[in-house]
Amino acid sequence: MIQKKDRAKIEALAEKYIKKEKYEEAIIEYQKLLSGEEQDVQVWNIVGDLFIKVNKKDKAVGEFKKIASHFEEKGIFTKSIAIYKRISRLAPDDLETPKKLADLYCDRGFVSEAKAEYSNLAEKLTKKNKPKDAVEIYKILLKLDSDDVESRLNLAKLLIKENQVEQAVEELNEAAEFKMRMNILKEAGEILKRARSLNKDHPRTLENMIDLFKQEKKKKEALKLVSEILRKDRENLKALYLLGNLCFEDKELNKAEEIFKKILSIQPKEIEARVRLGRIHIQNNKHDKALELYQPLVDTLVKKHKEDKAIGLLGLILMAKKDHLPSLEKLACIYREKNQKKSCEIVARRLMKEYQKRKMGDKIAALEEKLPDFQLEEKKVEPEIVELEPVIPKVAEETADNFITTNLEKADQLIHQGLIRNAKRILEDLKVKFPDDSQINEKIKELGAIASQVKEEEISEQVEKVAEKDTEKDTELFEGGEKLTSAEIFADTDIVPLVSQETGEKRYFDLSHQLEEELEAIKHIFYQQTRGDTTVVEKELSSIVSDFKIKVDEKIGAADLEARYNLGIAYLEQDLIDDAIKEFMLASQDEKWEMESFTNLGECHKRKNEFSEAIKWYEKALKLVGGESIQAYALKYEIASLYEAKKESDKALLLFNEVLEWNPEYGDVTARIRSIEKQVSK
Repeated sequence: MIQKKDRAKIEALAEKYIKKEKYEEAIIEYQKLLSGEEQDVQVWNIVGDLFIKVNKKDKAVGEFKKIASHFEEKGIFTKSIAIYKRISRLAPDDLETPKKLADLYCDRGFVSEAKAEYSNLAEKLTKKNKPKDAVEIYKILLKLDSDDVESRLNLAKLLIKENQVEQAVEELNEAAEFKMRMNILKEAGEILKRARSLNKDHPRTLENMIDLFKQEKKKKEALKLVSEILRKDRENLKALYLLGNLCFEDKELNKAEEIFKKILSIQPKEIEARVRLGRIHIQNNKHDKALELYQPLVDTLVKKHKEDKAIGLLGLILMAKKDHLPSLEKLACIYREKNQKKSCEIVARRLMKEYQKRKMGDKIAALEEKLPDFQLEEKKVEPEIVELEPVIPKVAEETADNFITTNLEKADQLIHQGLIRNAKRILEDLKVKFPDDSQINEKIKELGAIASQVKEEEISEQVEKVAEKDTEKDTELFEGGEKLTSAEIFADTDIVPLVSQETGEKRYFDLSHQLEEELEAIKHIFYQQTRGDTTVVEKELSSIVSDFKIKVDEKIGAADLEARYNLGIAYLEQDLIDDAIKEFMLASQDEKWEMESFTNLGECHKRKNEFSEAIKWYEKALKLVGGESIQAYALKYEIASLYEAKKESDKALLLFNEVLEWNPEYGDVTARIRSIEKQVSK
């Protein structure tokens, strides 16, 4: 180890050489201080700077790497990161530094910074013709962000070069599926075309193309592709389901029946196929066959204490044939076992009425014996037909007939509430979609007969009655019904406020005539929604004007991304966050609105307290801004605030300190740093 006085002499001599610009000699002197086990970060730094002065950048980089490694070993990661960033600026072609920097960011949880460095490294490796290494980096990138489509597509290109075609096809499908989820269908189609050019018969590609055609409403193309798939793979369940559903929607019931039977022969436990086949039997008035199909499902659901879903299945039959005795008897049995006396009595009365009508004395006696508490004697049964609707949940199923039934029920309810024009709107929409349906035509005639009887002054009274009702939510066979969204409330006003960028004022587009009765109802619904008192009645009332969104698409169109951005701003101002997110996602497809959309997506998720998701979008915006602009530091401040909210103090401090270094007067950055440091020190 060098003695203290000798060290002082060496330093003095080195400083003299520097003053005389004899940098090589100064380097030699300073290097004497680094002999043996001696480690002096300050000296390393001086030597590195001197190597830069003599234009020996490689050697300077070597010295700085020693410093970075030293800090890393000591656990002083912020300083290590700072040194590696300096090395990156000094030696932009160096491949080791971005990897080190990216790993450090990743280990410390700075995902956005890590992604930027890994992406930078992957590009460098690709340019230097090191595809294998680049592939590994892109895989790391996708672990950090599976929605990074650009990286996924770059990975696919490299995999093709490496003759890993099947893996490339999988990556292309992942990218296409993301685009489809985001409703960016044109780009999804282009990606799938590339995937199919690599492997024409890849199952995942074919299935995704079918889904894409369905979303694009290209029925002929979907059918053509389905037929092509089934010629090569007769037992492809997804293709069979699609074909069966298309036949069902086109009322080709015999073909649909054959297809769903085939699915069950291939996979007997396919519940969806069993339900669909049962629906076909119901439409063909083969109710016994439908019950035969549903019976195993009903029994299983009851055993699993999912009686409501079992009842929903029976409801499919009973809504079509109210006097189907086997289904009524099964329904009564379930309610009796659940000890739901009121519902059981309704079904029992219906059964008694049918037994009496058919003169089934033994059945009457058995029913009276099983249900002695109910007064079911013939003389006490009301003469009118006992309705079952109050005790049979509606079943959610995306089929044409169910769609018609559900909307006819909505129209009936609105008629009873006095909302005649709302009911008329539903029926007219149904008429367009299903012009030959007799139920719809009959309901329109019925509506015409009563429409003139309703007075405008009665409407407000009807709305008040709706508000007073406290109905229970319908139980559905599959996943439960959706809650009324804020967009539906906003849509009901038929007016969309868009903010003018020039004046900052709101301008209004009247997309349809304002119906006085609608507006009164919606005001009340909005008030109830803000109190959290949404009921089924309100949900259905809201849905009568949900076609607003369709009108927006007609007026604006998916391609008008500026209007989509403005619509997102309007939703955000109304605190309709989910709908704003949807619009900003669409607007972000346009480079002109990309950065603003990302920023607003961050704001949306921040308002929903989804801090990690908010950070993700702010970081996307930051990546686009880049540089040392005010906007960049404003975004860093927002991200730091979110990390603070997540109790991730290290990340918050790092970013707040960057803002502080840029502008100590920005916001309350100084106070925020002190607050965090105080909390950390406790």
